[in-house]
Amino acid sequence: MFWRVRTYFLGVGFWLAGLVLGYLLGRGEPRVSAQIGPHGQAGALPASLPANGSAAGTSARRRDALVYEELAREYEKFAHIDRMFELVAKSVSPSVVHIVAQKTVSLDGRDRARTFEETGSGVIVQSAKSPGLFVLTNHHVVEGRGTKVRIFLHDGRSLVPERIWSDPMADIAVLKLDRDDLPAARLGDSDSVAVGSWVLAMGSPFGLMHSVSQGIISARGRHMDELEEVKNQDFLQTDAAINPGNSGGPLVNMRGEVIGINNSIASNGGGNEGVGFSIPINLARWIMDELIEKGRVVRGALGVDLRPSYRAEDAIELGLDRPRGAWIERVQPDSPAARGGLRRGDVILSFAGIDIHDLNHLINVVSMTPVGVPATVRVWRDRTELELRVTVGERERTLVQSPSPSDDRGVDPSGVVRRPKRPEAASAFVMGLELVTLTPSLALRNRLPEGMRGAMIVDVDPKSPLAAICRPRDIIADINDQPIVSAEQAVRLLSRETDAGSWILGLDRRGEHGIERHRYQVTR
Repeated sequence: MFWRVRTYFLGVGFWLAGLVLGYLLGRGEPRVSAQIGPHGQAGALPASLPANGSAAGTSARRRDALVYEELAREYEKFAHIDRMFELVAKSVSPSVVHIVAQKTVSLDGRDRARTFEETGSGVIVQSAKSPGLFVLTNHHVVEGRGTKVRIFLHDGRSLVPERIWSDPMADIAVLKLDRDDLPAARLGDSDSVAVGSWVLAMGSPFGLMHSVSQGIISARGRHMDELEEVKNQDFLQTDAAINPGNSGGPLVNMRGEVIGINNSIASNGGGNEGVGFSIPINLARWIMDELIEKGRVVRGALGVDLRPSYRAEDAIELGLDRPRGAWIERVQPDSPAARGGLRRGDVILSFAGIDIHDLNHLINVVSMTPVGVPATVRVWRDRTELELRVTVGERERTLVQSPSPSDDRGVDPSGVVRRPKRPEAASAFVMGLELVTLTPSLALRNRLPEGMRGAMIVDVDPKSPLAAICRPRDIIADINDQPIVSAEQAVRLLSRETDAGSWILGLDRRGEHGIERHRYQVTR
């Protein structure tokens, strides 16, 4: 009896469960059925998923929403920094210009010539020495006699400069504009720039006008031996992307102030590898004001030779805690330094109230010191700090009056320091010439046109039959009208006997007004 009653109640239960299930299905809950899919595949799923699939999708969307909500909350914490980058770019970009220089290279010294274009960047600024507006850029962007320069503004308009001043020793050029209704960038203080601070590099890399890249100040006081023609070197180093075409553009701090003029890069392939160099704006501004006021740059000089190698052990031996200042190796006779009491072995710790970091820093500080004005100099001598008064002389006169001794070290014509020659890698030798292949990166470092090819002369043996016509840094462009693309090719052609017993040598050489082509007949 009990079993029958239990069976009865189980039947009623199953009946009620069926009613509930039928009610739920009747409300339109999704079903699963076997059917032919749109492409004839059996068992394809319908457009709607089962109830458990729909719940999973809703859960995933909810998780995504929560992640993005959290991301938005976190972004709000530094949105002002993002906004600051935008404002810096917005404030400075209208003053950044694109420069196109049409240059002419003489091929045979007289009748034949080749015309080509080089591009660069610049920034519109004001000067305390003259009203109006000027474009500050690099000398190598606009150098060359007969170079035609056109300036393209941020809004697409173009201008021709009213006048151009240039200083190759600092690689700075100033272009005078004939209007005063354009936005000018603010100039900052490069002496106060801290390593690690954010900066923006602006310009036209590869002709891409008005580009902006971001980085930090990686180091200060950098010097590049390859830039032998640039005597005032105290570069700011940055990892902000600087590429061909950025030359002359501004390096800007997060206050929207120009702290440097982008100049060069260290690169194996010719493009950005995270090591760029910028001329400090304090130096560039001084060069600009000198050019505008006097038409040339009057530099100061002491008449000393400085030791390029100044190591930690040297400083300890001198009684200093670390290498600081500039170490004098020789004082030239009857020079401003000699008259002021400086001696061989002195370490210049400060000059005119400015603490000296190294020899390149001293070069710039002395260069910018007014000629004929006494300056206070703190020196370290015999483990004691002394104070002297030295009246800076004019560089040109100091060099003439104080000739340097003849030795085998490279001479820095700044009149303040000499540096040892730096050997080139992968050299080839022929007829007393040391040659290296002119690569794009080597051309870039030597301020040569990016597309120039050939074999660069590194050194010339005085006994070479070519010593009378070849100079270091000449480029062998062709031999017997055959274009040269490598040092090895030049060696092969110059080593080969010819029927005439002579060669026609084409040399590209930097002159006062740009690259000039010279042709010589050479007999072995």
